[in-house]
Amino acid sequence: MRSATVLFAAWLALVSTSAAAAGLAPPSPGNECRKLPAGKRVVRLSLKPNTDVADLVAWISSVTCKQFLLPGALAAGKTVTVVAPQLITPDEAYRLFLDALDSVGLAVYPSGRFLRVIEAGAAKTAPIPVIVDKG
Repeated sequence: MRSATVLFAAWLALVSTSAAAAGLAPPSPGNECRKLPAGKRVVRLSLKPNTDVADLVAWISSVTCKQFLLPGALAAGKTVTVVAPQLITPDEAYRLFLDALDSVGLAVYPSGRFLRVIEAGAAKTAPIPVIVDKG
């Protein structure tokens, strides 16, 4: 858990610096999640090598303000290394997050107000909503 705290503190410092340069207000205490401007490259990805999946989920949640359900047993022992030296948009960060999960056999699907992280193989039987265009 200490690594998650250190990781989040480093991320907060980077986003605050990037946000200040972009003219954005710093996050208020107790509310680390704030919507970043769409289409603007204000996110700096600086995760340590072999980051735990749980830390990756916490990071993307703070960037996108999306809420995730991650079973502890599912994330145990799964790590990723992501390298993105340039500033990226929140949408690019989310796509990178999904690809990182895919690289360790995980996927995300909507479950009510949350996004549930599951094994990619289980997606075939998950209650994933299907939207049909009637037009």
